[in-house]
Amino acid sequence: MRKNNGEHTAASSRQRAATGGPPTAHCLLLAAVCTLATACSDDPIPKPRGQLRLDLPDTAYTQWSGHCPFTAEVPVYAFALEKPGTTAASGDTVCGVTLRFPGQRASVFLTCRKVSGDLSELINDAHAFKDKHEAKAARIRPERVERADARVYGTLFDVEGDVASPMLFYLTDSTTRFLYGALYFDTHPNADSLKPVTDRIREDLRRFAQTLHWR
Repeated sequence: MRKNNGEHTAASSRQRAATGGPPTAHCLLLAAVCTLATACSDDPIPKPRGQLRLDLPDTAYTQWSGHCPFTAEVPVYAFALEKPGTTAASGDTVCGVTLRFPGQRASVFLTCRKVSGDLSELINDAHAFKDKHEAKAARIRPERVERADARVYGTLFDVEGDVASPMLFYLTDSTTRFLYGALYFDTHPNADSLKPVTDRIREDLRRFAQTLHWR
C-alpha cells in the first residue's frame, strides 16, 4: 500500500511539473534573446548564494570574429558560443551569440539581424524591453554610442538595482544591421553582492561597443 501511495505521489508530481514554452514576444529579435537564455540554462548545479566568485582576473581583451556579421574585442576570461542562424518570418537570418563568463556565472546574449525597413520598430522594442526593468530599477542611465567612422550607433542602458539584467544595449549601422544585447547572471539579482562583477562586465561591454566593426 505504501508503494502505491509513492507511485501515486510521483505521478501527481509529474503531472504538476511545468513545461513552459518560449513566451510570445512582440519582436522576433527579443524572442531570439530569450531563446538563447533558455538554451544556456543547462549549467551544472548552481552554487549556493554568497559563493559567487568576485576575484576577477586582470583586464585583457582579444579580438573575436565568428559567423555573425560583426567583430569586436571581448575579455579573455569569457568565451563565445554561437547559435546557428535561424530564419525569421521576413526571411532574414538571425544570428545569435552567447558571451559566457563562467567564473562569474554570467552571460551576455547577443542577437544580430538584418534591418528590413523596420529600424524604428527594432529600436522601440529595445526601449520597451528596457522599460520593463523600471519597476525594480533604482536608476537607468542611457549611454549613447556614436562612431560615425565605423557606422556604429546605439545606446547602452546601465540599469541599477536588483534587476534581471543590469545592462542592455543595441547597436546598429542605421541601415542594414541591428545588434541587441543583454547581460544576465545565473543567480538571484542582488545589486550589492554582484556590484564588483557587474561593474567589470559593464566596462567589458563598453569596450565591446567601442571596438565593434561590421563585416
